[in-house]
Amino acid sequence: MIRRTLRATLAATAFAIAGTAAAAPISLLVPVTYAEDSKVLNKTKDSCALEDKLAGAIGAEMHKAGGTAQTTTTPAGIVLRVTILGSRGIGGGGWTGSKTLSVNAALLKDGLSVRNRNFMRKSRGELAGPFEGTCAILEGIAETLGQDIVAWSGAGTDANFDADADAAARRSAEAAASAAQ
Repeated sequence: MIRRTLRATLAATAFAIAGTAAAAPISLLVPVTYAEDSKVLNKTKDSCALEDKLAGAIGAEMHKAGGTAQTTTTPAGIVLRVTILGSRGIGGGGWTGSKTLSVNAALLKDGLSVRNRNFMRKSRGELAGPFEGTCAILEGIAETLGQDIVAWSGAGTDANFDADADAAARRSAEAAASAAQ
């Protein structure tokens, strides 16, 4: 009897927590950071400020998707954390080949990861490609990544987050119930 009550209480709590995800907006955790072992040239880090470009692009896309672009410096609530994993491409703009940028995006609820995904985009040699600088090319890639990340995150709709939060809550409740047996 106690086990059944405990299971029911845990399940109800987990679903109540998951249900609050729809009401809370997704905030961008700032600053966007580089992974400890990121593969980005120091010159690119210093001159291109990729972390600022990504934060700006994601904020702009969040504003388009939901009308607000909230930022936070703490992982409390529902938070989107973006980490730069690497960038390929040397100076010289389009004359020195394509440029790439890869990032990891993680949706957190009160500091715990609900889901995450790696994103990678590369330049495609647009009309002004050979005449654009490396930082301008990487800024264009950051804007595209911003669109990708916001679409994946469900910002503005919270539909994707709700489904993942529900699944995570079910797994937690089932694990707690099986541990109580």
